[in-house]
Amino acid sequence: MLLTTADHNMEAAETLVNAAPHLYESIGFHCQQAVEKYVKGVLIVSGLPVQFIHNLITLMGPLQRAGTVQFTQQDFADATTLNEFAVELRYETDDAPSYTSADLLAMADRFRTKLRPLAQAFLI
Repeated sequence: MLLTTADHNMEAAETLVNAAPHLYESIGFHCQQAVEKYVKGVLIVSGLPVQFIHNLITLMGPLQRAGTVQFTQQDFADATTLNEFAVELRYETDDAPSYTSADLLAMADRFRTKLRPLAQAFLI
């Protein structure tokens, strides 16, 4: 169920990027949610504790320390960007983002490519 929901978040983000790319807040939210679920899926499969938080950096830490997943500096930078959508961008802001909706989707897709296969056992 967790990975299916993550896949649905990705599908929603992809649909929005194609139909309404100006809705970057919604796209970013779906991307952040998808990555959070993929990370939590790998944590569960790996037998590591899953915190009930939304901070991707904090969630990724145990996987990196256990050697389950090797995250790059780019992964941590992308996670930092996506973290903004867990809470901060739920509220209106006048700041123009330094990324496009397509950039957000690409960030989430890199995490999906890296994490989904590891969490696949969760579906069984």
